Amino acid sequence: MPSPSLSTTQKDTFNRILSEAVSSKSTSALFFGVTTADGTIYMQQAGKKLVDDPTSEPIDEDTVFWLCSQMKLITTIAALQLVEQGKIGLDTPVETVMPELANPVVITGKDEAGNPLTTPAKNKITFGQLLNHTSGLDGAALTKSRENGIPDMYLLSDKDVSAVFNHLKGSLTSVPLKFEPGTDFAYGHSTDCAGFIVERLSGKSLEQYFQDHIFAPLGITSASFYLTPPLKDRLLPLSYRTKSGVIERWKGAPVIDLDPAHIRVHFGGGNLYASQKDYLALLRHILQIKAGTATTPILTRASVDSLFATTLPPAGATTVEGFMPWSDPYFGLPEGGAQFSRGLFVNTVDVPGRRKSGSGAWGGWANTSFFIDPTTGVAAVFATQLAPRFDNTHHRLYDTLEKTLYAGLA
Repeated sequence: MPSPSLSTTQKDTFNRILSEAVSSKSTSALFFGVTTADGTIYMQQAGKKLVDDPTSEPIDEDTVFWLCSQMKLITTIAALQLVEQGKIGLDTPVETVMPELANPVVITGKDEAGNPLTTPAKNKITFGQLLNHTSGLDGAALTKSRENGIPDMYLLSDKDVSAVFNHLKGSLTSVPLKFEPGTDFAYGHSTDCAGFIVERLSGKSLEQYFQDHIFAPLGITSASFYLTPPLKDRLLPLSYRTKSGVIERWKGAPVIDLDPAHIRVHFGGGNLYASQKDYLALLRHILQIKAGTATTPILTRASVDSLFATTLPPAGATTVEGFMPWSDPYFGLPEGGAQFSRGLFVNTVDVPGRRKSGSGAWGGWANTSFFIDPTTGVAAVFATQLAPRFDNTHHRLYDTLEKTLYAGLA
């Protein structure tokens, strides 16, 4: 079967959409790339690094982005590699590797003073539950977040893992959960904990593990937890949309610690930097494994298939379905079509004018988005660096670009 392609006219349409979005000042600098298993079929950038400086240099394909939760897929790949190596199973209780997660308690309410009421969890947290967010670890409900929506826990990157778990427990003696493990979906610190387990089982920091087992094999050179001077020179700074809709340079304190010398805790859920061109290479490799054309695959076909297989119980699927309208209001997913795999949001029905059933997707806090559609044979990344999260203009553009892509694929 021929690989999907785009005409010159279609590429010109993408160029125009991106250029107009930036020139109208409705958004900050943008990256949009599309790949098949055979290679990139479109990649373009628009805008300057500094949104309010006309003399600023434009971004290019090597510009570095803060990936935020876009990196969760990378941590999931590392976790699945350990499963393939026989070092841990999806049903393994995580307390055997990470005693900090032993004897969790489920929050049942609050007392008159506002303190949490708890009951011991009936079941143990398993490794697989960390990968599909059914562990009960819920960042929004169980740990404090700043006004920008970033959990306070990520300020502990200069501490150690024990400090992280002390923060998660708060005044309790055990880690609190939103619900009984395996019964629902909660988007929180599960992937961070999966990353800690990768470190303990591999004997390497998550940085070194990624470099050795994911980035080097794929020729990815821009990805790192450490914003070293060469990477910082290529970083697209964060911008901010004011309440009046004006895009400004971020003027507050750094959202996370930017000094590489301070990074001691590697959070697998959000603190990695990389170019979107390199991220697109990762998505292309996944398509190649699905197509059976990868020469040196970093995962087996079975593991890649698990990235698109549904895993949630009915309550979890309902929770994810409720999550989508505010995380992507233009997605247009028919009712009952939301699920989650070992690492990705999965739509179980075709999305009108967009990706096909069985596609996997996610994104990041600074308005980065991606999807992989194995049925059509394409994957795409659409990214900026803009706060607050869930920007309406970003999602409207994402919808336009994806529909334009599917209308023009040959």
